[in-house]
Amino acid sequence: MEEIRNAIDEIDQAIISLIADRALYVDAAASFKKDPQAVKADDRVKAMLQKRAEWATAKGLKPEIIVKIYSELVNFFIAEEMHKWEMKDKQQK
Repeated sequence: MEEIRNAIDEIDQAIISLIADRALYVDAAASFKKDPQAVKADDRVKAMLQKRAEWATAKGLKPEIIVKIYSELVNFFIAEEMHKWEMKDKQQK
């Protein structure tokens, strides 16, 4: 059982490392966005979640959990970007 738990811990560490990498790319993409609406990018988010659901299904996972996880992740990053926009807007006033 300990071996299984250790393997799960290693996988979780790898996932967290990849999320950190993803965050860097999200931050880089934010620099190209011209306004808060571009940050929200509702159509892009919808398409991205659909693609993640397809990937989950292809791997034998229930897509609902992957969509839920990615929705939380994306909503967090959007909130962070919106906060940056608000701070930028306040500095310009």
